[in-house]
Amino acid sequence: MSALIPSSELHIAALPFPSYQGTQAAIRSMLETRHARAELFTYGARGYAFTPKFPLHRGPDNVQTALRSGPSWAKILADLRMARMLPALCERRNAGVLIAHHVEAMSLACSIRTLPRVFFAHTDLAAELPSYAPVRYARILATAGAITDRLLCMQANAIAAISPTLCQTLRAATGLSVTYVPTPWPVPEPIHSAERSHARHQLGLAENACVALYAGNLDAYQAAEQTLAALERLALGGGPRVTLLLATNSQPERFLARAVQLGVPFRSCALGAEPIRRLLHAAADLAIVPRATPGGLPMKLLDALARGLPCALAPLAAAGLTLMGGIEQATAPGHHALADAVARLTRRLGQPEQRSALADRARAYVATEHRPERFNAALDMVITRAKREHGAGTTSGSARSVDLDAPLHISLTT
Repeated sequence: MSALIPSSELHIAALPFPSYQGTQAAIRSMLETRHARAELFTYGARGYAFTPKFPLHRGPDNVQTALRSGPSWAKILADLRMARMLPALCERRNAGVLIAHHVEAMSLACSIRTLPRVFFAHTDLAAELPSYAPVRYARILATAGAITDRLLCMQANAIAAISPTLCQTLRAATGLSVTYVPTPWPVPEPIHSAERSHARHQLGLAENACVALYAGNLDAYQAAEQTLAALERLALGGGPRVTLLLATNSQPERFLARAVQLGVPFRSCALGAEPIRRLLHAAADLAIVPRATPGGLPMKLLDALARGLPCALAPLAAAGLTLMGGIEQATAPGHHALADAVARLTRRLGQPEQRSALADRARAYVATEHRPERFNAALDMVITRAKREHGAGTTSGSARSVDLDAPLHISLTT
């Protein structure tokens, strides 16, 4: 290995990068936070132009279908090509530890036995995998997902999870020690009233309309159509008539046809980079996060809260986070309870002092709980553990539980 290149942490993500999907946004924020010591190996495919602050190594560049969520044959072939490239990359960059984001990346990392391996789990595969296929395959796919998660956890020297819920799920399923690592997230300047008027004018929204934002993909695990059902129920029940602002890079035709069928007014646009995202958040009164699949962390939630936009959440969308205000959470699954949460939030927003307090609490939550220092402290502990266990010749299956910095309240361990 070249002595000119200091030993680094090599993050692996077998997916297009960057793109506007939540996992990619989380990984980008993590790598930018650790840009002085971390590198990323990912697909050549990308959703938008990007000049990284950190060394970025690309694999296959002909997987444009990878911009869609879920498994595909093209992705499997791309993963195999990345697997062939990984050993030489580790040697050339003098990698000191591998951080494998999501199951595909951990599958690649398993072939490198000479380096400590961290499995950074981004989703509960047992819960999410069935959403990509007809219901008749749900049981077999859930079983396959659970087995995959367990096997990959057993191959890791340490395990990190993107949410408290996923941390608890993997811990219960495997009996291993798992650490919640909070995603670092920037808190931009607050949105001012003049921005709101400008944004509504730009998007063709009435100044006095009640506007709810859904920003993200329309894959089944997001349960985005629950938003439409909730807004229809709200209007039929005598509540406010809410206009849905849809921002997505998915094909929206089916979703919008359903909105027309239910009589839900809407505006739609493509989800873009920061100026567009700020415009969308400025135009909205609230965001709706209907996610019905447990495990992962909806990055749209952090993005909205960081800008002071209150959120109405389905129960699982909170992902086990201890949210400090700025939200209304549904008390049960389904669109009935989600409609009630939207109604409660719109009533609070109708009071100027409440609107201001909600925005302040939302931003304070992200600034406190998702600050870079918390992320770095948690990930450093996981890496230290991985190196220790690798040096001892053990994997997570035989690793001892550790107590990780209790004052930060970021560790959930067995």
